[in-house]
Amino acid sequence: MKELLDKLLQRHKYLEPTAEEELRRQVNVLYGAFTGLIGSEKMVLRASKYSALSYIHSEDPRQRLVGLQRLIYEDVSYDKVPDDDEVINVLNELEMVLAEMLARQAVEERLEKKISQRMDEKQQEYVREIKMELIKEELHDVETPQTKRKLKELDDLEKVHLTESVMERVRPKRLSAIVGQERAVEAMQSKLSSVYPQHLLLYGPPGVGKTTAARIILDEAKKLPFTPFGPDAPFIETDGTTLRWDSRDMTNPLIGSVHDPIYQGARRDLADTGIPEPKPGLVTEAHGGILFIDEIGEMDPMLLNKLLKVMEDKRVRFESAYYDEDDPNVPQYIKRLFAEGAPADFILIGATTRDPSEINPAIRSRCAEIF
Repeated sequence: MKELLDKLLQRHKYLEPTAEEELRRQVNVLYGAFTGLIGSEKMVLRASKYSALSYIHSEDPRQRLVGLQRLIYEDVSYDKVPDDDEVINVLNELEMVLAEMLARQAVEERLEKKISQRMDEKQQEYVREIKMELIKEELHDVETPQTKRKLKELDDLEKVHLTESVMERVRPKRLSAIVGQERAVEAMQSKLSSVYPQHLLLYGPPGVGKTTAARIILDEAKKLPFTPFGPDAPFIETDGTTLRWDSRDMTNPLIGSVHDPIYQGARRDLADTGIPEPKPGLVTEAHGGILFIDEIGEMDPMLLNKLLKVMEDKRVRFESAYYDEDDPNVPQYIKRLFAEGAPADFILIGATTRDPSEINPAIRSRCAEIF
């Protein structure tokens, strides 16, 4: 029995320093973690504030635990040195508090990093906006003393009038003022002032008032309760003899075209990023109203065929080898124009001095003819 007791005492003699060293090591780790969390300077200030310096520099790890409690909880009331049974609980509590503080610090650092990154992005975006505004101001500020002088000369010329045009004075302003074309006007009115207005071809010599009659009839049709024309329905007028277009569809003021950034130069902000810009033509301007083409018999046959296609589809389609639908820099209105096209639902009125036999049969078949 005595031999067994001696063996147990001998074992305790060797185990006790090992447990003490383990406690010292754990306390040192907690101190290191806390110092890394708040910094060495704040550590010294807090130790002085909460009277923990004597505990920190103690050789007894239990005394050091008390100092650590004062530092972490910021409370001078901690003065009881834990016994062997309480040490484990104190260590666990301090570890949990430090773990929570470290986790909070990690989250705050991530948030600060994200906030800093977001602020940098906003700052760069703001700088880009300022640059674009400055560029626009420079582009718009193109007036020079010479250009201003020339503009003034034009304004001065506009103020000089010798006589008023006779045609301007006698041009009718209402249907009752149109004299000598009653049957033609009545026919036009019946075709346009309808729930389903029709495309028209007007035959007659120049100067008989084809354009004026069409404009007045549209104004009258807008007043009817059953008309499809809205109160703001446009009347777009053009001359078939001056309509020009490019066979490569680089320019087409009637139908519309795409301004590629390399050859024609789209808007500057689009050209810088290589984005093509669709340019809707007169058929889209006339959407919901009337497209009046004077001397339609003088139009290029190919351009007339393109016009017929638009009249059937009621829409203009755009294509470009430079367009990339996956490009994030493409504005939404350009994406829509390439994807869906531009609306072009209008009533065509074509006026001509030619004989009906000289007019394209395809356009004649789609229009009512009035002489």
